[in-house]
Amino acid sequence: MNIKLIIGIGNKNKNLQKTRHNIGIWFINKLLKKKAKLNKIYKLYIKKKYIYIYVPKSYINKIGKNIKKIKKKLNIKTKNILIVYDDINIKPGLCKIENNNKKKTTHNGIKNIIKWNIKKNFYKLRIGIGRPNNKNNLNNYVLSKPKNLEKKLINKIIKKCIYYIKKLIKNNKLNKIQNILNNKQIKCLIK
Repeated sequence: MNIKLIIGIGNKNKNLQKTRHNIGIWFINKLLKKKAKLNKIYKLYIKKKYIYIYVPKSYINKIGKNIKKIKKKLNIKTKNILIVYDDINIKPGLCKIENNNKKKTTHNGIKNIIKWNIKKNFYKLRIGIGRPNNKNNLNNYVLSKPKNLEKKLINKIIKKCIYYIKKLIKNNKLNKIQNILNNKQIKCLIK
């Protein structure tokens, strides 16, 4: 795996910036150590390699068109893209990194990316936000701010993910990083 472009997805509205659905943008902000401007391409020097960083200016369920444009503009192959986003199927404090390889997804942003013919070979970093107790409350849940404990867990796992993504950029050893990040024992506990 040779990452050349990291994309954090979320919603463009300012009032949604601190919500669970914008975890991909939280990741990019922490990676850049500043608030990323939407639709701006950043170039970051990580482990002796230049990596493009991008946050599309779009709603999450219409993000595929922007990603297809940026992929073409930068002339980057799909297999060199890492997309970072929230996942309700993973608890806060946990994450998973994997190849897209046609797995089913419930995430509307990823569905839209696939719809725009970016179907396979991209990589996904899924950061857990957990599920609401009431399944009927899912939209409100993802579009609301996490509780304090959840926020601490999410911020801690983002910090760990950034550390290991930088290692992955340096050595391209996906299996090794998967074994670490996908392991439930990496869960960030609050002390």
